[in-house]
Amino acid sequence: MTISTPPQVKEYYQQQDVAQKYIRKRFTEPLNAVEHRRQADILNNIIKERNCQKILEFAPGPARLTTELIIENGTSIDSSASMLAIAKQRMKAARKRWNFRQGDILNIRLKPTYDLVFSIRFLLHFQRAEREKMYAQASSALRPGGYLAFEAMNKQVVLPLRKLLGMKRYIVYDKLYTKKELIQEVEKNGFKMVKLYPLLNH
Repeated sequence: MTISTPPQVKEYYQQQDVAQKYIRKRFTEPLNAVEHRRQADILNNIIKERNCQKILEFAPGPARLTTELIIENGTSIDSSASMLAIAKQRMKAARKRWNFRQGDILNIRLKPTYDLVFSIRFLLHFQRAEREKMYAQASSALRPGGYLAFEAMNKQVVLPLRKLLGMKRYIVYDKLYTKKELIQEVEKNGFKMVKLYPLLNH
């Protein structure tokens, strides 16, 4: 069974063992470790390039990337109490000040106070209707001229690789894009594509 609906995704990431294994998997598997470092570098480049002072993160998980940010006092929203507990512990250990809020990102009320909203991978776990709601939520949280940053997976690279490795191992749904599809979706939902950052080139 592929996990693709909001209740399924929420239930999956609420599991204590999923939360505990997430960090270990991300930092011990070589490709994941490279990907993590690149994601953190890209986010910090965006913060510097765009002079972002107020930041909102959708679905921080266990604060894998939050601990790497060059800025403090941002806000992260997640529905998983298990993930938030680990996130708080990790930020405390890193001695970084951060605000965590438990809630359903698709339904929570947000005010236009942020310079940057970012969500790595989370947006891709949903079908079109839910992604459109997430774009709307990001839009409602951003100040005029604010930025949305999220990861997009290249269909031409990822799909053949997943078929080679076996599709059954990917139990959580990921939307895969061509460049044209990505730009069309972003613009259809009221955003303008400013820049694409290559995550993995090889």
